[in-house]
Amino acid sequence: MPLVYFIILVGVLVFVHELGHLVWAKYFGVRVLKVSLGFGPRIAGFRRGETEYVISALPLGGYVRMLGENPWDEVRAKDSERSFANLSVIRRFVIVVGGPAMNLLFPILLYFVVFLGDRELTPAAIGMVFPDRPADGKLLPGDVVTSIDGEDVQTFYDLSRIVEHSSGKPLQLTIHRGETDLKATVTPVRSEKERPLELNEQVGRIGVMPQHPLAVIGVTAPSSSAASARLRTFDVIVSAAGRPTDRYIDLERVLGNNQGSLVPVTYLRPTTVSGALGGLIDLAVYEPRVTTLTPEPGSGSALSRAGIEPSDLYVADVTAGSPEHRLGLLPGDRLLELDGRPIRLWATFLQDLKAGRGKKHSLSWRRADREMSGQLELTHQRGVSEQGQVYDRYVVGIRNWVPTRLDPAVPNPRPISYAVREAFRATADVVQLTLFSVVRLLQGRLTMKSIGGPLTVFQVAGTAAQAGALNYLTLMAFISINLGLINLLPVPLLDGGHLMFFVVEAVARRPVSVRVREYAHMAGLAFLLAMMILAFKNDIERQWPGLVHHLLGK
Repeated sequence: MPLVYFIILVGVLVFVHELGHLVWAKYFGVRVLKVSLGFGPRIAGFRRGETEYVISALPLGGYVRMLGENPWDEVRAKDSERSFANLSVIRRFVIVVGGPAMNLLFPILLYFVVFLGDRELTPAAIGMVFPDRPADGKLLPGDVVTSIDGEDVQTFYDLSRIVEHSSGKPLQLTIHRGETDLKATVTPVRSEKERPLELNEQVGRIGVMPQHPLAVIGVTAPSSSAASARLRTFDVIVSAAGRPTDRYIDLERVLGNNQGSLVPVTYLRPTTVSGALGGLIDLAVYEPRVTTLTPEPGSGSALSRAGIEPSDLYVADVTAGSPEHRLGLLPGDRLLELDGRPIRLWATFLQDLKAGRGKKHSLSWRRADREMSGQLELTHQRGVSEQGQVYDRYVVGIRNWVPTRLDPAVPNPRPISYAVREAFRATADVVQLTLFSVVRLLQGRLTMKSIGGPLTVFQVAGTAAQAGALNYLTLMAFISINLGLINLLPVPLLDGGHLMFFVVEAVARRPVSVRVREYAHMAGLAFLLAMMILAFKNDIERQWPGLVHHLLGK
């Protein structure tokens, strides 16, 4: 089946490409002699009018054969007006660019179909609010944004879209909180949105996320009510007082202002099983347990009086041998301050650490009732990823554990406009990504190992098809854009090479000589063969590591 998926993928993209050439050639009255999907021996075909349409044995390409396309074609006088060579430069340019253009336009249709499948979207509900961000103190977890500046908002997609394009502009939000509607003015700040190949862009952000942390707790002190109830950090509370607590805010609502009443609690305790499945993986088994919790009476929330807080700032894992490990951090430690400033959220803690780019940081943390501190300098890594991307990064050797969930999806209120907008956005993103891949190759920030060939396409086509039709269409769109842009490279034998000759002809006011074109085609052929060999070598090394070195006797 992977072979079938591969042939369909390549066949459709070749058909779309050659259709672009064919339609414009027919439109300008050029006599088209033959259209072939594939190269080599003919498998099937038919003739319609003056054009022969065939499917050939090797599916890795195709061509449209036009009268007068090659300098050595014999063109009878009566057919001279229908010869490709006798067209104006601009018309020849349009015919040649028609193929790559179709490969760049076709993904818009593919992505439209893909995004049309998003019949439901995440609601515009606030799950997390980042500290020291514009929404801090104005929005709360559980709030639902219903409009922005009078524009109806039903999904988090709508919320994000408006905010990202409104950096520095005050926005009036209508919020549904509990049983009441409130107004809040929030001004998005310019923030960096990370993308592959360091193509980061500046967008507006207010510091909210739709994900709700689950009711995973941190126990603040050994002398707390929670500790007395034998609760531990990273226990997952699933119900309290007979009511389910799917999210941490549910736990807060259930306990409310409890002034010392006994509360039955059901929870899950993760227990690590090392070397499970014959040593293949480590996993956690959740053991169900019950207890009773009695918050201390007094002011403030019942959770804080019980010695319970979110597990966000508690260390769940420490990488052996890392600077954090050498500093003495252990699982269960609670982070307190970074460079003298209180740490309020793990995500912003990571941002502050990585922003230092190798700077030494002062870090303090709490273990049980004891406060500890030390100097931390992140691990610096340089190298090349499996995808051939050169990286220079700082690595954090500790991780937290805060599982999250989204609120139930709501119907997409505008599926057509949403699909159109996202189709154009996705196509533009992949075009930019592909163009910058070439730039990064020239800069040396991507290595030649990142170049893939037919074997890679064969493998990912089968994987995408097994994952579902929408994944397969997404892959087809991605490869179509790459095919279109690669064909526009100014390399003889590619469409871009022909376009380059047309530009020279337009400037010099005479065609490029046959001899120059022949030499250019030979150079282009050598270049393409070298790239094909390199791509096959990379494919083989990905599939069978070490095989190339073994065959070469290294």
